[in-house]
Amino acid sequence: MNDDELESQTLNTSKINHSKKYEDRKPTGDDPIADYFLKVYYKFGHGSMNGVKLALLIAPIAVILLFYLFVSNSTSNIIAFSALVISMVFIAISMWMLCWILDKDQGTRAMQDISDPIREGSEGFFVT
Repeated sequence: MNDDELESQTLNTSKINHSKKYEDRKPTGDDPIADYFLKVYYKFGHGSMNGVKLALLIAPIAVILLFYLFVSNSTSNIIAFSALVISMVFIAISMWMLCWILDKDQGTRAMQDISDPIREGSEGFFVT
């Protein structure tokens, strides 16, 4: 089997794996923290969670508005609290992006073989 056939076979299986429901996806077991995040990511990917997704989008604006109405209407306090809420939102977005990346296929065996020397070189660069 040549490389083109192997790559097309890998692409076909990745399309099949991507079309599975989130319940069918299994964590790798290598990293329990990543497995936990992926489990939550798959749970939120389910269609019945659309109301929760909408609530999570509206919640930061509502929290800032409630802070303004009930806690403090001082400009400096609102700016500080807004910065806190926005930073928490961006942390959540970065966690979602991490799970999205972890959900992706690792690629063909040739791609994985090439990635090892690249990883070693980049780690060596950052050590110096």
